[in-house]
Amino acid sequence: MAKRAQPKYVVLGAGGQLGQAFLHALGARAVGLERAQLELGDAAALERTLDALEPEVVINTAAFNHVDLAETQRQRALAANFLGPAQLAGLAQARGWRLLHFSTDYVFGGDGGGGGLARPRVESDAPAPVNFYGYSKLLGEEAVLRDDPTALVARVAHLYGGQSLSPGRANLVQRFLEQARAGQPLWVTRGQTLNPTSVRDLAPASLALLEAGARGLFHLTGEGECGAEEFAREVLRLARLEAEVRVVERDTRPAPRALYTVLENRRLADEGFAPLPHWRDSLAACVAALCPRSAAPAWGLGPPSRREHKRDARRSRAGARANHS
Repeated sequence: MAKRAQPKYVVLGAGGQLGQAFLHALGARAVGLERAQLELGDAAALERTLDALEPEVVINTAAFNHVDLAETQRQRALAANFLGPAQLAGLAQARGWRLLHFSTDYVFGGDGGGGGLARPRVESDAPAPVNFYGYSKLLGEEAVLRDDPTALVARVAHLYGGQSLSPGRANLVQRFLEQARAGQPLWVTRGQTLNPTSVRDLAPASLALLEAGARGLFHLTGEGECGAEEFAREVLRLARLEAEVRVVERDTRPAPRALYTVLENRRLADEGFAPLPHWRDSLAACVAALCPRSAAPAWGLGPPSRREHKRDARRSRAGARANHS
């Protein structure tokens, strides 16, 4: 009997919205493994399962990303975000697999570690996480880059646009829409700046980097930035829904969160890769898919003004050529 064709890609964390986006993009070329099928922190199972599949590329979207729980469940966070990726990198290096691993803007603090930094972070900026989740993800990305020089590590931020298979794991856009339809207010934190990134854009952009042979650390986010209140109001406008947007003066959740961790896609631009779409365009496409009968036109009454595009470009470049102190 002929040997069954092996998948070229294995997607870990396939039950999450990013994992699902990769499976949709790759189709029959990929097999997905959810947490119930393979726990990233189980070293023996990880090696046994991947050796049986014999992939060419492993895409790791798995993580312990419960930011508040990570403060008290530190061993679980370290197993999934650090120890598992470290072992995965060692396997990839030994077996000759390409590895794509995802990290987060949470490796940065809102003030650049006390230096008053308030500009988009580039790949060469020094990380300074303010919570244990960010710390565990930083350990993971450092281990992957150290143990597998051919690996591609992508830092991402504020993901939306996909569908998680896990109960209660709605992304920010879904949660805003559900709250508005239920007549509930939308709560946002004053001063929080977002780097909204659609997984529908992120998956193909990541695959393009892989196919081009890119390696090392890249920031990979939607273009532009916005305040949390601006993002919430744009979701409502696009969906033609009305709801109260309430601004929280101080975040009282268990894990501290930085207000400003916007990422600049510096390496992506320097190496000639196409940028991801602007967050407003991607959000409009997402809401149109979720609310096809009610979605408003993107950018309100017309395309983005030249002033707004200049503002976003200026924010993305601000301080980028200065010394990083």
